[in-house]
Amino acid sequence: MTNGIFGLPLGEIVRLLALDVVPVAILHPATGPFFWAVLVLVAIQYARVGQMERALYGTELAPTWQRVLAAVVYGIAGGFLGGLVMVILGVTLESRDVAYLWPVALLLSLLQPRFLCFAYATGVLSLTTLLAGWPGVHIPGLVALVGVLHLAEALLVYLDGATEATPVVARNGRGEVVGGYLLQRFWPVPAAVLIMLALPAAPEGGVEMPGWWPLIHPAQPERLLQPQWVPTVFPLVAGLGYSDVALTARPAARARRTALGLLLYSVVLIALAWGSQRVPALLWVAALASPGLHEAMILWGLRQERWGKPAFRAGEAGLPVLAVLLRSQAERLGVTAGDRILAVDGRPAARPGDLREAAALSPFYLRLGVGRDGRRLRLETNPVRPDEPLGVVLAPDEQAAPQVDLGRRTEGALGIVARRVAQFLLSIGKRLFGMIR
Repeated sequence: MTNGIFGLPLGEIVRLLALDVVPVAILHPATGPFFWAVLVLVAIQYARVGQMERALYGTELAPTWQRVLAAVVYGIAGGFLGGLVMVILGVTLESRDVAYLWPVALLLSLLQPRFLCFAYATGVLSLTTLLAGWPGVHIPGLVALVGVLHLAEALLVYLDGATEATPVVARNGRGEVVGGYLLQRFWPVPAAVLIMLALPAAPEGGVEMPGWWPLIHPAQPERLLQPQWVPTVFPLVAGLGYSDVALTARPAARARRTALGLLLYSVVLIALAWGSQRVPALLWVAALASPGLHEAMILWGLRQERWGKPAFRAGEAGLPVLAVLLRSQAERLGVTAGDRILAVDGRPAARPGDLREAAALSPFYLRLGVGRDGRRLRLETNPVRPDEPLGVVLAPDEQAAPQVDLGRRTEGALGIVARRVAQFLLSIGKRLFGMIR
């Protein structure tokens, strides 16, 4: 039946993805090993995050198993959304298109870890196809695939990107020592992709799609009219990651801004993929936009945090609380991340040393004046254990040593080359866009 929204059989598509494609991506012998390999990589990344937190604060801010479990839950949800959009739009590829993605992405990651993203592999494969005719990938399909995956990533960043961010001391572009957060989230994503298959006979029991479908045609659109050629839903395993720094806003606000950028990026790529089927010159724009806009988005975000107004600095307005350690005295006291300690035992708190000095003067009793959501609260504890850390991570003063330095470029030679290439690709894209307008 095709009586759903725009004639789409949404119920059948949802059942197909939820009961067949996503479970196959996780459990089938042909695709399951890829999912579990990505999950192992995700677990290793979170173990490194926990190791960094133990080095900084003596304990993890969240258990590694908890982070990995959340990654699996959110990753499956993101993969389901990505697969749903992929099928609804009809992003149709050839089997060779998908086969090249992972090897090229892995090779690029040797130059720069963030190049593991399919956006860069798609750019390389598309440009070599346009320039040399090899490997002959279907550019609109690959670019649309990248757009859909980043749509799923936008949802994941919006929902989970700010979770368990790691507080750090940073130096910004003006040389100021400020507080901030490292946002590091990783997800294994079991998604779906449409691939044209030649079957010996017309299949029975398939899902009937409306006449306007698919929006992103296969490389040889005439096959859609031949009954032996059928767009078939296949599982696709991807790994998505989000690494960012928040110096100018709370992690949730920073993640929302990034999610909006990813959403716009995905919409632009999907639109270019659709348009390039009708205007061949847009193939070049799409090929350049996939890596170029992705790199520009990352560099622009870092520039905002490097030069923007810092949100976490100790001063006359009190001591911003960046994090509260698990099972600490501060947690029992009721202090939460986002609070601002205004006074300690009745004395104003303007620098982290004020809290340490007050605790030393009255080691068995502590009274805090705390600002929270526009209200002033008084938190008291009795007794304080003088041999146990209070367990709060505070925004630093100017005397603190930075753990992250954004005041100078630390990307290294390869990062500088990548930035220059991104700027070059963007300039070419602008010229091509001006030519076809």
